[in-house]
Amino acid sequence: MSHLNYFLYKNIFFSIILYTVLIILLNDFPEEIKNNGIFKQFFDYSNWVEQKAKITSAQMQESNLALNFLGNLRKLTFSEAKAFQNSGLIHLLAISGGQVVPLANGISKIFSYILFYVLYKYINPNKLMNFINNFKIYLSLFISLIICSLFGWTGALVRVSALSYFQSIKFIQSQYLIFFKLFPFITSKIFHKIFVLFLISFSFGNVFINFSFLLSAIGAIILEISSYITNFLISNLKIFKAICNTILTSFFTGIILYPFTNIDLINSCSANILALPIVCFLITPLSLLAIFIPIHFVFYPYIIYLLDFSLYILKKIAFTFSIDNSKKNPFDKNNPIFTLEGLIYLNTILIILWIFSDFLKERKLFKARNKFLALK
Repeated sequence: MSHLNYFLYKNIFFSIILYTVLIILLNDFPEEIKNNGIFKQFFDYSNWVEQKAKITSAQMQESNLALNFLGNLRKLTFSEAKAFQNSGLIHLLAISGGQVVPLANGISKIFSYILFYVLYKYINPNKLMNFINNFKIYLSLFISLIICSLFGWTGALVRVSALSYFQSIKFIQSQYLIFFKLFPFITSKIFHKIFVLFLISFSFGNVFINFSFLLSAIGAIILEISSYITNFLISNLKIFKAICNTILTSFFTGIILYPFTNIDLINSCSANILALPIVCFLITPLSLLAIFIPIHFVFYPYIIYLLDFSLYILKKIAFTFSIDNSKKNPFDKNNPIFTLEGLIYLNTILIILWIFSDFLKERKLFKARNKFLALK
């Protein structure tokens, strides 16, 4: 065990150094690349989406919320914004990974099944599965990049296309073999993450100065750690796992952001349990259908009605679980979280969570490897 602790703690030390060097290096990028990257200059279709969102939302009762999900436009009234903040649901107003990943994965799986049934008689099974696996990764990445371009390359969306899919590409994974001799105490997972962070900062803008990315990434890693704890506590019963996961994620997120908000943790957990399925399985797919389907399509009015009703339910949940009566504007940029101190705080928390998550994974792998070797 002493050898295990030595390896892991040395790994943590070098990881902190590498993350620090990466942040300093990215901060020295030219201003245009640091703020926007190169992709946004050539592939940005957000103006078209905004126009379609304005036309569609004009037909709906919940037009302010509709603009948010259809065009990523923040037009909420003071009371609406306050309700979402106090109920701990304001993070759901960002078009992010929690909504896009299931959609991209779902579409890629459908096409993968079709490919399998078309080709399984003609291609060797091993080669076919390898091809389908790569196809799923690249198709999911392509879908995510399209959605990113539609909604203006927000940091929360960039995190989806980057950390969720780029790390699975074999070319990126192979780079670790080249640099292993230079960083022998850095695990492949941490190296891949740092490599991808550099790549996406060049492509989409410096992620470490993007509040949307930081908040989304913190939420994602908290969800990952919560899943790890949930799997340890509950062995089966997926419905209880989902509820426990949501509660833990809301609880840990509330604690981390507590210095900057006035959220009641119990209310936030309850509100998220009710609201998350509505956003992920109703509002997000219906919003994308409303954007892509022509207005004169025969089922378009029904899609708009269902979307409007889903937004109404989400708004009701936010107001029901909002208990704070303070008059502070939730979109006030004077909030300490949007200062340099807030930026440093979020970066520090994110890096600690990343390293802790990788620490848990490596510890588990190290123990499993030793048990396997002991059997020989």
